Amino acid sequence: MEEEKKAERRDAAAATVAVVFTFVRDCRRAAATPGRRRQRLETIDVNDEAMSDGGPRLTVTKCRALAVILFFVGCVMAVGLSVYFLARPHYPTANSCSTAPSKRQPLSQSFLGAGALSQLVQNVTRLPRTVLPRHYDVRLLPILEKGNFTVLGRVSIDVQCLQSTDRIVLHSSDIKVDLKSVQVIERGANKTLSIERIDYETVAEFLVIRLNVGQQQGKVNLTKGSNYTVSMNFVANLTETSAGFFRSVYMEDGVERYMAVSQMEPTDARRVFPCFDEPNMKAIFTVTLGRHRDMMALSNMPLINTTQIDGMDDFYWDHFAPSLLMSTYLVAFAVANFTKIEADVAHGKWKFNIYVRTSAISQAQYAKVIGPKTQAFYEDYFQVPFPLPKQDLMAIPSAFVGAMENWGLLTFGESVLLYDEDVSSLDDRQTVVELVTHELAHQWFGNLVTMDWWTELWLKEGFTSYVECLGADFVDPSLERLQQFVTSGLQAVMRLDALESSHPISVLVNHPDEIGELFDDISYKKGAAITRMLASFIGDKSFRDGLTNYLRIHQYGNAVQDDLWNAFDKQAKVDQVFLPTKVETIMDAWTAKMGFPVITVQRDYKNRNISVTQKRFLIRKSNSSTADTTVYLWWVPLTYTTDFQTIGSTWLADNQTSKNLTLEFEVEDNQWIIFNVDETGYYRVNYDAHNWKLIGQQLMTNHTAISVINRAQIMNDALNLARAGLLDYETPLNLTEYLEREEEFLPWESTLTALSYLNSMMQRTPGYGLLKNYVMKILMPLYNSLGFVHKSTDSHLTGKLRRKVVERCCFMGHKDCVTKAIESYSQWMADPGNTTIVPSVLKGVVACTAIRHGGELEWNFAFKRFRQSNVASEKATLLSSLTCTQESWILARLLEMCLNPAVGFRTQDALDVIKTLAENPIGRFMTFNFVRDKWTEMTKIFNSIHSLAHVFESVTKSFNTDMELKELSDFVGKNKELLVNAMTRSTQQSIDRVRSNVSWMRLNYRQVVNWLQQNNPATSQ
Repeated sequence: MEEEKKAERRDAAAATVAVVFTFVRDCRRAAATPGRRRQRLETIDVNDEAMSDGGPRLTVTKCRALAVILFFVGCVMAVGLSVYFLARPHYPTANSCSTAPSKRQPLSQSFLGAGALSQLVQNVTRLPRTVLPRHYDVRLLPILEKGNFTVLGRVSIDVQCLQSTDRIVLHSSDIKVDLKSVQVIERGANKTLSIERIDYETVAEFLVIRLNVGQQQGKVNLTKGSNYTVSMNFVANLTETSAGFFRSVYMEDGVERYMAVSQMEPTDARRVFPCFDEPNMKAIFTVTLGRHRDMMALSNMPLINTTQIDGMDDFYWDHFAPSLLMSTYLVAFAVANFTKIEADVAHGKWKFNIYVRTSAISQAQYAKVIGPKTQAFYEDYFQVPFPLPKQDLMAIPSAFVGAMENWGLLTFGESVLLYDEDVSSLDDRQTVVELVTHELAHQWFGNLVTMDWWTELWLKEGFTSYVECLGADFVDPSLERLQQFVTSGLQAVMRLDALESSHPISVLVNHPDEIGELFDDISYKKGAAITRMLASFIGDKSFRDGLTNYLRIHQYGNAVQDDLWNAFDKQAKVDQVFLPTKVETIMDAWTAKMGFPVITVQRDYKNRNISVTQKRFLIRKSNSSTADTTVYLWWVPLTYTTDFQTIGSTWLADNQTSKNLTLEFEVEDNQWIIFNVDETGYYRVNYDAHNWKLIGQQLMTNHTAISVINRAQIMNDALNLARAGLLDYETPLNLTEYLEREEEFLPWESTLTALSYLNSMMQRTPGYGLLKNYVMKILMPLYNSLGFVHKSTDSHLTGKLRRKVVERCCFMGHKDCVTKAIESYSQWMADPGNTTIVPSVLKGVVACTAIRHGGELEWNFAFKRFRQSNVASEKATLLSSLTCTQESWILARLLEMCLNPAVGFRTQDALDVIKTLAENPIGRFMTFNFVRDKWTEMTKIFNSIHSLAHVFESVTKSFNTDMELKELSDFVGKNKELLVNAMTRSTQQSIDRVRSNVSWMRLNYRQVVNWLQQNNPATSQ
């Protein structure tokens, strides 16, 4: 019934917009070119519903129809004006009349026929290149009215025919096209072409306009080299989810408000207007947006003028300047009641604005400072000016998550753009810098030069994820973002890339579901890691100049990765950089193959020789891996040192499994050697037992003799090599003893992340107490040194280190830590308005600890604060803390609230709650059972495959028993349609993780417990 009502509303809306736009268009054309009106005296067929089955038709000319339309529009305006004064703001309704497809233009379900459907899915998911767009004229009026969230639209596309054809194929999804409004006009000749029929293919999301074939056999209507204009009216959905043109609902001054904003990437422009929705079909876009007088409209380009919408006193059209050549996924629209903040651009030749809710103005000041500073930095770094006259950043409340690089109109979730120094944490500030620098880098990488197809998504996301670190270190050096990338980027993605079910950076994709799965850490973080490696071995100058040449050559166009490699090759030759082979040959091995190598260094101490071997690193190798015929060998840039003063280098080729090295300097028998200096290479390193021992001795006597990054690398490599069975656990666990002397963030971050795996595996075992005691033993010196209270003199990384240490100590029940957290929370409960009681950097730890050790009272306080907070980052912190409770009944209620937005959480918050609850020792079982029982309902509410994949991963990643593996397999088997067909890769990765966990418990648990028993006398706290 609900679907029928939606269909009726959309049909009616299509008719309404057809009348409005056709009337305005024809009147303007008639006034401007009377001759053209005479040439186009086609007839309008008005179907009589009672006589539709073969009955007579009333046929009138447009001249006479004009009088009828004038009378009809007058009636509609009269009714509309009356209703307007009863409800403000009032939008045109979409239920004034209905439009049915005519018999001459049927809207079929498949233009290929039922038998060809499977072949279509496999082979016909790309648009034919017979016709390409050159210019779009897009006119949209979003209806922000409860019960009628739709978009009335019209699109006119100038196209060029590259190959003779009898049809125009473009994308359309979830759009109701007014079939009678569809026109194809040959430009120049001013000839309207006859349309045979219009078909729609649901699976491929194709809208096919078939033209009548001419009288002569073989003759077609569209001829090579000719230009045409295809236009149509339509109604689209203003959805709840952040896909296409969607609505965001938020509270401002106690009033519920609506806004409309777009998110087109990767394939959702087709949900907003019919278009050629592929990245290499660039065009110019001229946008017109309708809005109420109390709102503002934004798009990629500046506003040039505003006109009143005919017959609607309080509604206006905002007309924007034509864009530069760009892809459909970068087109952006927004209609909202926001406040504009103008930033100081110094010597910039562009304007820089930030748009926020009025009550959030004070939170935009940090972004106001770093935004234009970042853009100016990139102009200088790339040596290519920002080509648009303005840059807008917009903070979207409610539904939006993350950020999007729309050219000239960047959109952000509030939590990643807004920052309140009194409430937001250090991590929140870093997140703002990361997202702003990332999206602004896209203005060159992705927007100015765009990947040819989604197969090379990493070409924009990987490079941008590296370049953002350069931008961040420029605008806020205290973050030391490039240094942090080692743990947050490189080491993080290695955990995923060590699975057999990982995927190469470059993956052939066609269907939108396949494209969506590429937006993962492999494209972003692995892409950034190999970019960082490339910059290291060709040098910063060649890297920077190569990028500049690449951008200048391919600006406003599309490129493939070979274009980038060629630019670096040419620059390396100019700069006389020695490389063993072409950049393309080196880098293709890293993009075409999944995984990465472990380099094993074996020293012959008697003869002072060193041999190195490479082999793919896998956390767990299954029997099925023998079916993979890929040769997993890479071009590996090896660097090594014995003192971090002199650094040697050499290469392993992609046809070498091993190699004997002639070192550039002598190494004594009692002297350690470390490979992968500052971990610039994307590989792990294993050593012979004696070299590991020498490294350990150095760490225990003077750990600062080894660089901070390599200390982090050593700990991460050793613990993961042991996890994979390539190193006895005794070695990495012995190395951890030096940490009692370590005071730097990076080694601790790396070690605690690796140890968290042991924590998740052992948390429900008898040996967990031993692990807790040992971790507390190595943490205590640092906890006592740093203290619980944040100091104003702390560096950014010191503040992050304190939070990490306090978080781990409180989680493991350290009495002093728990007591101080509970006391701080109690004081906050007594004085909720005092933001100084709990330092923002520790708010999450304090709230989580108090709720974990408290009851309903503590939970209710956090939930109330979550509802009342006006700062998105604080809301996110409190939301996570709500999942810390140990009360089973509260956890059960929390899960139920996730499926009931009216009393619980918005959709994205609910997803975060479910994922975080899975990390709660008590909540993990409840969460999996909940997801299993409510899966069908969840797929309807959370209709994002990408989001569901993350939920699936989170609720299963700590499974480590045969019974849990069976439950997971059974669940997958019963839900193959989504888990196997649409989420194939992420589902297989989850299963691989669980199998690896089961194997780890069988092979390593007892070994770890034995070491802990020998090295871990019970400690009192």
